[in-house]
Amino acid sequence: MKVHLIQNSEIDAPRITLEIDAPRITLEIPDDYPDSDALVAALENLVSTVVTLTVSQRGQLIQLPVTDILFIEATGHQVAAHTRTSVYRVNHSLTAVGDKLPSEFMRVSKSAIVNTRQVYALTKTLTGNLIAFHDSPKQLYASRRYYSPLKYRLEQKGLL
Repeated sequence: MKVHLIQNSEIDAPRITLEIDAPRITLEIPDDYPDSDALVAALENLVSTVVTLTVSQRGQLIQLPVTDILFIEATGHQVAAHTRTSVYRVNHSLTAVGDKLPSEFMRVSKSAIVNTRQVYALTKTLTGNLIAFHDSPKQLYASRRYYSPLKYRLEQKGLL
């Protein structure tokens, strides 16, 4: 979807119009609006993200909503998407999957990407940095390198 930017000196606040027939968003902003480039980039990122991920389970291909995913983990040459109740096989590399995911997903180790909206608790211990999820017994470790950025993002979004 394309974002079309129009600068208009007669308005005082941004206006967004979504055109259904043509996949386009029109953004009308005042001439002196700060960070217009950041707003356009955020809208383009919002509309260009995937809402499902193609996974397989027992030989069947499934379109899994990314909102259901707790985390995606690579073990050897296998990549798996974990939900509260199931584990699905992903037929792409962890890096390729991570590039297609929305901004609420974040890498937490060399072999894992987490859905920050699903994080319930982040615990720093001597043995590691443990991530717990809402309504799930599943847990995941964040590496030292990714712990601080993860904690910062969760605090910024008010999730911790």
